[in-house]
Amino acid sequence: MGNIRKRVIVFRIFLIVSCFMGSFACSAQENDPISIYLIGDSTMADYSDNYEPGKDYMETRYPITGWGQVFQPLFTKESLGSLTSFIKCDSVVVQDRARGGRSTRTFFQEGRWRAVYEVLKPNDLVLMQFGHNDAAKTKPERYVDIEGYKEFLRLFVSQTRQKGAIPIILTPVPRNYPWENGVLNDVHGEYDLAPKEVASELGVALIDLNALTRAEFTKKGKAYVSENYFMNLPLGVYKAYPEGEDDNTHFQVEGAKVVAQIVFDALTELSKEIISPKPYTIATTYAKLKKEYPQIRPVTPLENPKSITVNNIPYRETAQQTLLADVFIPNSGKTEYGAVLLIHGGGWISGSKENLKPLAQRLSENGYVAVSVNYSLSTQAEFPAAVIDLKEAVKWMRAHSKEFKIDPDRIAILGASAGAQLATLVGMSSSDPLFFDGNKKFSDKVQGIINIDGITSFIHPEAQESEIAGKWLGGLKDENYKNWKLASALEYVDKNSPPIVFINSSQDRFHAGRDDMIQQMEAYQIYTEVHTLKQSPHSFWLMHPWFEPTLEYCLRFLNRIW
Repeated sequence: MGNIRKRVIVFRIFLIVSCFMGSFACSAQENDPISIYLIGDSTMADYSDNYEPGKDYMETRYPITGWGQVFQPLFTKESLGSLTSFIKCDSVVVQDRARGGRSTRTFFQEGRWRAVYEVLKPNDLVLMQFGHNDAAKTKPERYVDIEGYKEFLRLFVSQTRQKGAIPIILTPVPRNYPWENGVLNDVHGEYDLAPKEVASELGVALIDLNALTRAEFTKKGKAYVSENYFMNLPLGVYKAYPEGEDDNTHFQVEGAKVVAQIVFDALTELSKEIISPKPYTIATTYAKLKKEYPQIRPVTPLENPKSITVNNIPYRETAQQTLLADVFIPNSGKTEYGAVLLIHGGGWISGSKENLKPLAQRLSENGYVAVSVNYSLSTQAEFPAAVIDLKEAVKWMRAHSKEFKIDPDRIAILGASAGAQLATLVGMSSSDPLFFDGNKKFSDKVQGIINIDGITSFIHPEAQESEIAGKWLGGLKDENYKNWKLASALEYVDKNSPPIVFINSSQDRFHAGRDDMIQQMEAYQIYTEVHTLKQSPHSFWLMHPWFEPTLEYCLRFLNRIW
């Protein structure tokens, strides 16, 4: 199928990197089958399975074939070995609920989605592919505008997750036009872009079926695709179409099989991404964002920093690794400075301290000792290991305060994305016995929290974390609710909580629980700030033009609380 790997788009708390996790088991017993529900339109539908009750498919519809109709045979015992990251069962049952002529709205209004929702089990998959009928302005009974289209996709995703099942969004499969210079081009426009935006917004796995299929069809050529893949039929060959057919939307059997294989191969690539997640770096973030934000530039470390830098100092030994810290000390001649512990993001599964080196350098140049650390990722140890690591880092800073010129009474903690969730939890759970590592000599208390686009709660109604969080928290929310609650910083707010600043993107899903936390802290008369960078993506702190405002908000907050 060509270089499928390069074209599968995986969106996640940041990297989806990270969508499905290998720790998920079958819903009841290890050999119970997982159901894969297909919801969508006629290009996905199964015409052979009582599609029109009382009518013989071979007599009245053949050779029209939805790709979902030929999907089940791809799931053999042998092929399931390539999907073990999220299917731990001996068998898979494809439940094709797609229906011709349906948009997201009509699929919902007719109760078709409810029929799926009511039978969903934890770890089932829901593949959703709409767009053809949503875009049909000339058919008002089907048509859904872009915002409505996106809203129904959000509904399907959120309700799938409510059941502990795994949503996967597909862009609409292409039509057999327009062809230009031997290349099949996109016909769906904003109805192709909208699913990508929803997937990015909600951290959902996305299969870019439109792009993948167009690339495959282009390789075969217009003449072959038109004759063998789409429903362009000659006179007198098929009983159901005695006059022939001129249809460049629906598939014949061969075309449906090709698309089904593309979807299966894309699922396989998603599984591989989980086993070996892509690196989350400044460079990979720039590569991901530059198409949508062509004006951006990646931040880079300072070539000649004014601060004193000490790299890769061991601060903690775990069973899996030696955890390291980079320390940046102002070079202004003072004997003591306030300090900031920096925690990188990456969905608890990837990333490194190097991502925050530019920010650490700039904080140091502005008079703060900056300590950027690595911690146990979900591939190395589940919750609460990372939290304990970071509390140990705070204690380590106090233990070495004279060496690094740190004022032990002025230590703040800063995190970005998943690092912000961790920073907020560490900051709000001072001295909590759940996270105690036996070191009584030094305190883990911090005097300020800088939350850069991270959630404060996994269980808040606004929270949309699912598969990637489940890897770190030992299962999905329905499977391990206790850990989901224990990892939610919002649960720890009290009169002794430190002041906090939120620096947020325009992506609402990364702010879950924030407003409730602020309300609680205001009731205790604890200082809070909120800043939102308009029209900014997640990971904005790694890119210009948002890096400088982020730095400025951090400095203003630190200067205010100290």
